[in-house]
Amino acid sequence: MLTALLLLPGFHARAAQAVFAGGSFWVMEALFAGRPAIERVEPGWMRGDAQLPRRQVVRVHYNDALLTYGDLLNLYWQAVDAYDSQGQYCDRGAEFTPALYVQGALQLKWARQSRARLNLESGQRQVVRILPVGRFVPAAPRHRQYYRQQPWLYFAYRKVCGYPDGRRLSMQPLLAGPSPASR
Repeated sequence: MLTALLLLPGFHARAAQAVFAGGSFWVMEALFAGRPAIERVEPGWMRGDAQLPRRQVVRVHYNDALLTYGDLLNLYWQAVDAYDSQGQYCDRGAEFTPALYVQGALQLKWARQSRARLNLESGQRQVVRILPVGRFVPAAPRHRQYYRQQPWLYFAYRKVCGYPDGRRLSMQPLLAGPSPASR
């Protein structure tokens, strides 16, 4: 049915964006890249304020007719250590701290609901901040698709650092999120 709609003249899939900070943008880019309905992933930095000048992030461009922000959140929560306020895995410092950068009321609602639900299920308070999207600065070309440019170095880095293997993670719900009707 959806495939038939996509083939209709004048039907255009909706492009959406989501921005995630979860430690190394090399790892976050590899986590989201190549998955169905994800059109492209851009590593870069999100500019902050004087207290946190920048944080490594990925900007995920996806088709929101086929994939929800909630689906992306399901994958994100599996990939990060949501209780580490000092960085992620072996990457230490404010630049590597986890955060969700939201665009609009709907992303804010989903981010808050998913974080609250995981807090309840774990009995612990997560440190993942929810922030408005700021100025995105793309990474230099040598940092883009690092997992493809330097596969052996990337594999060794991810493994030694302790990041989970993103290929083994799924967008399947870890928990019941907002219904698709609330998109």
